Amino acid sequence: MSMLEFIRRNSLLVLIVVAALGLGFLFMDYGDKGNMFGTNFYIKVHDVSYDYQETVNLGENGESYLQSLYHTASQQVRNKFDANEDETMSDDELAAMNAWLEEHQEYRDYMDFIGSMMQVMAFGQADDSSVNMAVNRAILHEVGEELGIQPSKEQVDAYIKAMPPFQKDDGTFNQDLYHRLTGYDSVRGLSNNTQETAFRSVVADLIVMECLSNIFTGDMHYQSQAVSALVDTVYQTMRGKNAWLPAGSVSEPPAPSEEDVKAFWEENKEDYKSDERRIVSVYTLTPEKDANVESMIAMADVLMEELSKADGKGFDQLLEGAAEDQEYEPFTYKTADGKSHTTTPLCKLSEAPAELQVEVEHNGKSMTLAEVAFSEVDSAPTVQQYEENVKSGNLELRVSIKQVRGYFLTKENKLIFFRVEAIEEPEILEYDAARERAQADLKKQNADHAVELAAQKLHAEMEAAIPEGGLDAAFAKAEAAGATVKEFGPTNISTSAEDLPKGVDAKALISVPSGKLAPLTVLPDGASITAVTGRTIENSPDYAAAKSFRAIPAENARLRSEIFIDWLQNTYVRYNVLFAKEVRLHH
Repeated sequence: MSMLEFIRRNSLLVLIVVAALGLGFLFMDYGDKGNMFGTNFYIKVHDVSYDYQETVNLGENGESYLQSLYHTASQQVRNKFDANEDETMSDDELAAMNAWLEEHQEYRDYMDFIGSMMQVMAFGQADDSSVNMAVNRAILHEVGEELGIQPSKEQVDAYIKAMPPFQKDDGTFNQDLYHRLTGYDSVRGLSNNTQETAFRSVVADLIVMECLSNIFTGDMHYQSQAVSALVDTVYQTMRGKNAWLPAGSVSEPPAPSEEDVKAFWEENKEDYKSDERRIVSVYTLTPEKDANVESMIAMADVLMEELSKADGKGFDQLLEGAAEDQEYEPFTYKTADGKSHTTTPLCKLSEAPAELQVEVEHNGKSMTLAEVAFSEVDSAPTVQQYEENVKSGNLELRVSIKQVRGYFLTKENKLIFFRVEAIEEPEILEYDAARERAQADLKKQNADHAVELAAQKLHAEMEAAIPEGGLDAAFAKAEAAGATVKEFGPTNISTSAEDLPKGVDAKALISVPSGKLAPLTVLPDGASITAVTGRTIENSPDYAAAKSFRAIPAENARLRSEIFIDWLQNTYVRYNVLFAKEVRLHH
């Protein structure tokens, strides 16, 4: 079987190996973008809340025991061959140790697994690896419960006894090591129940993770023949030709009839809604001259914490008390008419008044208050409810912390809080109001379809020309149809799109035989038809090392880790993982 034939039959494996060899996975950011105030949880996983201490216990215990298990196994192996016990291994001792590991694959597999566990459990959005550990252990608990994978005491006992570090040379259980890891007091003969429970909980998580790993990856591993073919693919360089058929070269289809437009609107009316409108109250705290901004920010933290405890109620009284408190930096907050805030009229995002056009730094980028108010508050009364609350004098009694966001520091060092008072949900527009948009969308859809049909026809004609005239004849057809033809390369799977003709993806070409056309690519502004004209293998030190298979055991563990992390990424979304504002997140 040729290399390309192997790749074509194992395209999924190719993608996995490409990722494992350095392309990596892309991870999305799944923090709670709306939580900018105190909460009753430090982390939340699948609606289960964990306070700060529970998070610390999960995270720090997980990190500590995984490191201990890995270090213990590593040290045990070294001690077998470090004759002088000086922590320095001679070449002969290292050779003997490696030979022993070759004969005792269970040790190598164990250390690879614990090492990958440490890597996987450090994955997450938080800057603190122990917080990520806590989140991921919480996920294991939830998934284990979902799937019925909840290790019993007997199963945990059996798992511990099967771990290589807990097995003496004579096959008996290393009770001394167990006592050391679980805090047993040998002098008084007393167990540390708390420490033992924490250790066994980590072991139970290891069991769950190993079960899940087997579910997701089964017996998947690198084989020497497979890796040889895949390494050749990863390190190949390609040259090719590309034909770009711009949308403008395709005849524009006739304008749709009124009946067609109305039918299109009927089918897609959910896409044609009025703009959402909101009412927002803005609170602005202006430091007086020479006021310390850092102290103001500390005060704002306190205000938000108190406001959160009160579920958003009584902010006017909080501000009044803070303004009179001598311990705080002096500031003003009242408007010209003596009110504590400014309330905007009901408006769309595009109509936001000046109070909401203030730019602030938020989540690592510059945004207006209006953009934050319209994107990050999901819960607020209807306009009718809001007006009734104002009329009855019950507005401040019926607000919720979910409506509040803040604080935001402006360029002038002002502190801003806002509260979304009401949300008017979008409604489906009647046909007359939506007609122009529907007509434009239908025209665009028809034009796109015309480009796709023309490109499919050209692709078929080019393929038909290859048997007799080769790629030259095929691309001559493309030029005659108005396409722009360019040669490209050398390129490989790591070449960025900016360095390639439009529509060309080097990774997508790895299974395209030389002299053949790749599948058609249709983009919004045209279509791309590509062929590989030739390929060679890069002879480099990296290629030689990869071909030697020296890293196969490590790559097997890495492959499983990459797949497991990819699963965790999806589970973060499925379980709606949330963080309190105190958790430092990376973006």
